[in-house]
Amino acid sequence: MVISNIVLTLYSKSNIDMKYTNRAQAKRESGVGYLGSVNLTTKHAKAYKYDELTYSLYLAPAKLSGYEVCPMRTDECTALCLNESGMNRMNMNDEMINNGRIKKTKLFFEEREFFMSWMIDEIIAAKKKSEKLGYRFSVRLNNTSDISPESFYKDINGEKKNILELFPDVTFYDYTKVPKRYTLVKKYTNYDLTFSYSGRNYDACQEMLDNGVRVAIVFKNKLPDMFWNRKVIDGDLYDMRYKDDSDVIVGLKYKITRKRPDKNSEFVVDPFI
Repeated sequence: MVISNIVLTLYSKSNIDMKYTNRAQAKRESGVGYLGSVNLTTKHAKAYKYDELTYSLYLAPAKLSGYEVCPMRTDECTALCLNESGMNRMNMNDEMINNGRIKKTKLFFEEREFFMSWMIDEIIAAKKKSEKLGYRFSVRLNNTSDISPESFYKDINGEKKNILELFPDVTFYDYTKVPKRYTLVKKYTNYDLTFSYSGRNYDACQEMLDNGVRVAIVFKNKLPDMFWNRKVIDGDLYDMRYKDDSDVIVGLKYKITRKRPDKNSEFVVDPFI
């Protein structure tokens, strides 16, 4: 992904060893309004229909921030990333959304303890709100990134604790193109995973399906009923993939982005040709 007019120096290492006090102080010092949001985007707002609040984090994808957050990306999935869809597709002048995501990503890599203290506070607040409403609560850390949840860690009394360990009673769910991420499903009972088809990882997708991990595929237009001899479900009805069966294809309709897929796209599948 190349967006030439984005300034990559929005966050500077001159702020080394930032200390987190509270959310208001964090906003002032970082210049970031918030890290994650709750049911804010169109896809996450659908959670209201299911009496659920989902805390979601959007970082700058690929290497847009100078830091790689999508280790198994292809050129095509990078170009067609959902980071360039929705409101962000229309925000082509001042790049406000991308600039904010770059700031957050730099903060994550350069001030991990500060970032994590802030995010933990946000998750606690969102969880309390869901409990007050009588709603279920879930978290998706990778909406426009593909970072292991074990990398979201904080030092607790001299011991690193990752986010899954810090909130064992909260369901975390992810999409990934990293096959080894499957090991975390066995390690953490509160972690749910959906593998993503890139157009070039067919064998890995079949292995995932055989091991009970659903696979998400982006389809060009109408969803088929079956694909690869597996049932296809409509993945656009809601985002909380942990509610789905584990051996299905999650069909996602192609969302218009700033760039368009090639006629012979490997990433966006036309199941009817």
